[in-house]
Amino acid sequence: MLNNPNAKIYRYQIDITPKLVDEKTGRVQRRKIRRLLELVIRNTAHLQGPGIATDYGKLLFSAKELDLENGSRTLKQAYYEPEDQGPGPKAKTYSVKITEDGSISVQQLVDYISSPAGATSIGFDKAEILQALNIIMMRTAIDDPSTYGSATRNKFYQLPTDNSPGFDLGSGLVALKGFYTSVRTSTLRILVNINVANAAFYPAMNLLGLMRLHTPNPANDAYSGVEGFITRLRVSHRYIKGNKRIKTVQGFAHPVARFSHDFPPMGTAHTIKFECPELQATGKVSVFQYFKRKYNIDLKKPDDPVVNLGNKEKPVFVPAELCEVEPGQQYNKKLDGSQTSRMLQFAVRKPAENARRIIAQGAKMMGLSLTNPNLVEFGVKVSPQMITVRGRILPPVPIQYKSGKNPKTFTTANGSWNLAGGTSFSDGRYLRNWTVVRFANNDIGRPDIAKFREYARNCGVGSDEPAHPDGFLVELQTGKYNQDADDKKIGDFIRTAAEKGMKFLFVFLPSVDAFIYSRVKYHAEVVHGIHTVCSVERKIRVKPSPDNNFRPPPGAVSPDYCANIAHKFNLKLGGLNQTLPSDKLGILRDGKTMLVGMDVTHPSPGSLEESPSIAGVVASIDGQYGQWPASMQAQIGKKEMIVNLEEMFGERLDLWQKKNNGAYPERVIIYRDGVSEGQYRTILVDELPQVREACRKRYPGGKGPKISIIVCGKRHHTRFYPTNTQNTDRSTNSKNGTVVDRGVTMEMGWDFFLQAHTALKGTAKPTHYVVILDENGMNADGLEALTHNLCYLFGRATKAVSLCPPAYYADLLCERGRQYLYREFNARDNATTTSEQKFDWNRSPWIKGVHPSLKDSMFYI
Repeated sequence: MLNNPNAKIYRYQIDITPKLVDEKTGRVQRRKIRRLLELVIRNTAHLQGPGIATDYGKLLFSAKELDLENGSRTLKQAYYEPEDQGPGPKAKTYSVKITEDGSISVQQLVDYISSPAGATSIGFDKAEILQALNIIMMRTAIDDPSTYGSATRNKFYQLPTDNSPGFDLGSGLVALKGFYTSVRTSTLRILVNINVANAAFYPAMNLLGLMRLHTPNPANDAYSGVEGFITRLRVSHRYIKGNKRIKTVQGFAHPVARFSHDFPPMGTAHTIKFECPELQATGKVSVFQYFKRKYNIDLKKPDDPVVNLGNKEKPVFVPAELCEVEPGQQYNKKLDGSQTSRMLQFAVRKPAENARRIIAQGAKMMGLSLTNPNLVEFGVKVSPQMITVRGRILPPVPIQYKSGKNPKTFTTANGSWNLAGGTSFSDGRYLRNWTVVRFANNDIGRPDIAKFREYARNCGVGSDEPAHPDGFLVELQTGKYNQDADDKKIGDFIRTAAEKGMKFLFVFLPSVDAFIYSRVKYHAEVVHGIHTVCSVERKIRVKPSPDNNFRPPPGAVSPDYCANIAHKFNLKLGGLNQTLPSDKLGILRDGKTMLVGMDVTHPSPGSLEESPSIAGVVASIDGQYGQWPASMQAQIGKKEMIVNLEEMFGERLDLWQKKNNGAYPERVIIYRDGVSEGQYRTILVDELPQVREACRKRYPGGKGPKISIIVCGKRHHTRFYPTNTQNTDRSTNSKNGTVVDRGVTMEMGWDFFLQAHTALKGTAKPTHYVVILDENGMNADGLEALTHNLCYLFGRATKAVSLCPPAYYADLLCERGRQYLYREFNARDNATTTSEQKFDWNRSPWIKGVHPSLKDSMFYI
């Protein structure tokens, strides 16, 4: 990005009176705010044309100083919706006040990123300049009626312009493509980051048709699972004089005590009856009768649910068949397993295709043209071509296992390797007091279990005969309306297994069912202290192949899959799968450094109100870096910093001491996952003191270890597209081991991008590592090599992973905490949950930790 050094950007604050906030929920009415400001701009000449940009919220920027009396101006605007011809007689009028808030010089930002270590820019804050540039850059996309997006999310999606609703994700959702954009700074230059984006949307279609897509074969009450799916959806109808009216679905029709409505919950057009003086009816009329008498409409589906388009106190009941879903409504809740698979299928594209789309479509959507009048007016020029940066490819990393009693080193290729015959885990453990349980009547039997034991033994995991050679069978009903019954069966079986002394369960699920999986983990790990490994039958079988020489034949037990499962068994048993040669450990070579991974995960949309976040800490226990026990706790929701870090970090230090003859680590290197650039300082202010305090209480004399903190970022939009085929892998991505530490890195500080893995599909995403503290005196090349090498030590796979294992394990740990609170985090899937329910800390099934018998193990793997 280039700029006119003499240009200024004038900033203005927008204030709306009365506030557009929902009185009951406190939710800001962003859609109405945007509509109101659109009307203001349309009716105010000096706010039109190029050289004006707004976030349609609180900020407005102008290339020229606006003529405001005494620094502000208040505009009056009557509100009306796009479908209306103009404001009606009862239209509400708002005051929109525009107030001067200073000016911004982009040249000041250029001077900052060009200065050595910010020497000439003490106290300079680049955030407000970047905010202004982002809003200016997004004006083209924001104002385009064929796109959906907002300045707050930096993502814009192309709405379908033909009869195609989009890529079908199943259960009433479609996927649309779009682009992410953000103005970033790097050394000596300002960059515009554009990347492809994909999201789920509601299709524009008949509301009843959408409900049936979500629940194709509804029973009499099965529509209850649809209510959460359509609540807050904007729909239109035309039954009043043919005029289009857009309303928000508040849910299905439910009885309201204050009114004389007589109908059951989720009433239909036949069952909902109410007094209707306007029709001069004797007694109560049904919705079916009302629409026939008043509008001469014969409902075709009167036995389907009626939706409330009013509110709880003053409902307006309309048959779903008369409503049409408005286009451009993004689905912000969590996708189910099938939808996630479909989304991945939709989103996966090779690097070259993504690069072409960014240049040809993304740049156009964002208006990246040298002749864009808005950018010209602001004195900004952006090249529509991608920049080129230099990178390096770190060498492949050898991996050590065991052959007999001796170490065996594997040479890796493309970040992957295979366990050859006669090779076993570095420290294989023995499996005792275990059994197999099937939660479905599948074909898993004694021969299959025997084969698994054979293949696991080949990897170094020996075992006794399971408690029941054929495996136990506990049949579940499955489905959201059988969850309570299934939960009881799961809990009863695991309790019985614990009473009989079982320490390990190999569980076969009826399908990839998130609820059943979560309840198995909760009862086993939290309540009874039993390790579990879960699978489904189809995964353990050899799949048909076009190769006529495959062995074993299709349907037989797969040795490769059993080897993968054996990795989990061995880690949970305390074993060690693979190691690095000592010359690849760098600063870790002397075994006196504790590696730590930390993460926090937050409740997703669809969770109970006030649901907690989950904080997790994992740490190595010795110089082998193969075992990573963990601590985790629930904490106040949406809080990124770890609240009780001192306690959890102290637990990790105590276990290290126990495993190392009473000695504490001399060095601590923390890989912190899941924080944004704006939170780096908060880590140093909020989390680092807790780490130091935990050390102070334990180390002799209070002198703690030397600490380094590296933030790991995966939620970014930087991608690298190879400029020649010599530096590509089989999927045409950059080769694994690619590291970039210049050109697109931060202008101040120490950071690098590392793609340690080989992407099997799509475009590889590198991890962004930012060093925010280093007391251990590491250098850039050494840390980049160490981080890359550690990616080969992820104990669950025979390949290098994309995220350094300490952070990866912390992420898995936090996900396990979410599974313990599955119902709270997936409230929309629970047929008995109402929208008014909130998370109750006093009644929560889980708050922290696991059963004492598992606390020093990798139970979460």
